[in-house]
Amino acid sequence: MDHLAELLNKFPQSYRRSTEMSSDEYAQWQCDNYNNEVGKLEGYDCPKCKNKGQIMYLRDGHQVVGYCECMEIRKTMRRLEQSGLKDLMINYTFDRFKIQSDWQKRAKEMALDFLDNHENKWFFIGGQVGCGKTHLCTALVVEFINAGNAAHYMLWRDEIVPLKASVMDDEAYEKAIRKLKEIKVLYIDDFFKTERGKMPTTAEINIAFEILNYRYNNRDLITIISSERLIDDIIDIDEAVGSRIYERSREHCLVIQYDRTKNYRLNGGVDNG
Repeated sequence: MDHLAELLNKFPQSYRRSTEMSSDEYAQWQCDNYNNEVGKLEGYDCPKCKNKGQIMYLRDGHQVVGYCECMEIRKTMRRLEQSGLKDLMINYTFDRFKIQSDWQKRAKEMALDFLDNHENKWFFIGGQVGCGKTHLCTALVVEFINAGNAAHYMLWRDEIVPLKASVMDDEAYEKAIRKLKEIKVLYIDDFFKTERGKMPTTAEINIAFEILNYRYNNRDLITIISSERLIDDIIDIDEAVGSRIYERSREHCLVIQYDRTKNYRLNGGVDNG
C-alpha cells in the first residue's frame, strides 16, 4: 500500500485525482479548475468566468465550454462606446446629476426608486430637450450593468433604419429584433424621434409594437425609454404602443413639459445632458 502511494506521488496531480474520483467527479473537477482560472478580458470584472468570457460545465456527462453571461455585458459596453456613450457612462452618473429645482429632484428620486422597484415596471421620461433625460437613463443602465445584467442601448433613429430595411429578409430581421425583444435591459433613447418632427411611419410603429409588446408580456425584462415626445403624444401616435408604455411605467413615468428654460444648452444652466 505504501508502495502504491509512493508511485502515485510521482504522477501529476490531475492523474492522481482521476484515480481517486469517479469519471463524473473527475470531469466536474476539471470544469471547476478551468472556471477558477483567471482570464485577461478587461472592462468588466466578472466573478463567474474570472474574465475569460467562457464557462465549462457538464451536459449529459460531457464537458462543454460556453460563453459566459458577461459577454453580453461586454458587448453592451462596446456598443455604448461605439455609440458615443463611453464618456456618458463615466460622467452621467446619479452623483453627477445636479439638482437646482424641484422637477430635477423629482426626476432623480424617481429614477433611484426604479433601481429598487423595477419588478414588472418600466421607466419612461419624456419631454423638453436638454433637461437631463439621457443623463438619468444612462445612469440607470450603468447601475443595471454593474449589477450583472446584460443591456442594450438603442438609439431609435440609428437602429430603426436598418431594422426597416431588413423586414423583407426574415432571417436577418428576426435576428436583429430578437435581441431587442429578449435582452434583459433595453434602453431606447429618443423614442419615436423622426426627421424634422414628422410622424413615425406605419413600419416604425409596427416595429415598436413588436418590441414593446414582447417585453410587456415578459415582465422580468427591464425597459427604459426616453423621448422628446410626451407620453400623451405617443398615445396619440399609437394607442396600443403608448398605453403599454404608460401602464408599465405608471409609477415611474416622468413628463417634463416643454419649457425652454429647462434646456441647459440654451440658458447656460447646469449641464445634466
